[in-house]
Amino acid sequence: MRGIALVLVAIVMIGVTSHPAVGQSPPYLGAKQALVLVETSAGTGSGFAIAPNLVATACHVIKGAAGIRIHFWAAKVQHSARTAMCNERYDIGFVVVPVPEGTTILRFAAGAPSQGERIWVWGYPLGTTIALEPSVAAGMISATETPNGFLALDVSGAPGNSGGPVVNETGEVVGILVGSWNAGNHGSTGFKYAAPGTTATKLLAEVQAPAVGQANGNGQPTGNGIRPGEGIGAVQLGMSPGQVQEAIGLPPSRSSARGWYDWDTRKLSVLFDNGKAIVIYTEDPSAATAETIQLGSTDVDLIKAYGAPACASLLSFSGRATLGWVYHGMVLFLTGSPRQITALAVVPKGFATAICR
Repeated sequence: MRGIALVLVAIVMIGVTSHPAVGQSPPYLGAKQALVLVETSAGTGSGFAIAPNLVATACHVIKGAAGIRIHFWAAKVQHSARTAMCNERYDIGFVVVPVPEGTTILRFAAGAPSQGERIWVWGYPLGTTIALEPSVAAGMISATETPNGFLALDVSGAPGNSGGPVVNETGEVVGILVGSWNAGNHGSTGFKYAAPGTTATKLLAEVQAPAVGQANGNGQPTGNGIRPGEGIGAVQLGMSPGQVQEAIGLPPSRSSARGWYDWDTRKLSVLFDNGKAIVIYTEDPSAATAETIQLGSTDVDLIKAYGAPACASLLSFSGRATLGWVYHGMVLFLTGSPRQITALAVVPKGFATAICR
C-alpha cells in the first residue's frame, strides 16, 4: 500500500539529514527561530513552538495566569494564548496559539540524552533586560538520574529562562528548562534542571489527541494526529524500527531492503535510513492535521489551511505519476477533479527546501 516508490525522496532525504554545508549555521543555533517570550501579569518566561497551534513552556510560567501573550521572535508578532495543559509534577506547560509563518517548529528527541552530552539552552533570561533577542548558553547534561526525574544541567541561566528549550547538537529538544537546582540550606548548586523531553512527548500526546484527532462515530478522537515535520500519532521522525513497532503496538506486515516497513492494518508505512525514520506515509482516512486536513480534503481546503505549497511536483506513486504538493514537513498526494488528497507523507522540515530549489 505504500505507493511512494520514489528514489527521489530517498536521495533527497539522505541529503536533508546530513551535516550542514559549509557556511550554514549548526542545527542547535537554528532553534532560535522557534523561540517565544511568554508574557503574563506575573512576569515573563520563555517558550518554543512545537506544532502549528502549540507552544511549550514551563507550567509555573503560565500557572494561574488570567491572560497569556506570546511574542514570536522570528515573525516579530504577538498573539493571545490559552493554557492547554499545566503539569505541576514535571513543570511542563503547553499553550494554544496560532504559530505564524516563519517560525520554526521544534521537535522532541525520540530518546533520552546521555550524561556528558553537550546541550544548548535558549531563552529570555530576565526577559528583555539582558538582550532584545533570545539568548543561548552552552553546557552539558550533568546527570540523567535524579530523585525527582529531572535532568541536571551544567549551564548558565537566570529567571526568565524557564520554559526555554534544551536542545542537542542536531537541534532536537531533549528538555524544557524549569529552574535552578538548590540544595536546601546549602543554597544554589549552580546547576539547572530541566523536564525531560521524553516526558514532554508523552504529555503532548494527551494534548494533541483531542486537538488534532479526527472524531469517530462516537464523537471520540482517534488521536491519529498529523504533525508536519514531526510525526503521525505516536510515530515520530527519527524513531528506530523498534521504537515505531512499540509505538504502534504491532510488528510490521513486511519490510524491504530499501528501508520501507509496512503496517497494513494501520495503513501506515515508514522509510528508515541509518536506523531512523525519515518518511512516515499514510493512507489512513482517520488521520488529520490540527487544521482538519485529511484524506479526502481538496486542494482548496489545503490552500485555506496552509496557503500555497512550496512547490508541486509529479512523483512516482503506485506505478504512475501522481501530483504531490510539498509543504514544510509534509507532502500531500492529490488526484481527481476536483483534486483530493489520497495519501500524505510526513517528512523533515528541510525536505521542502531541498526539493523545491
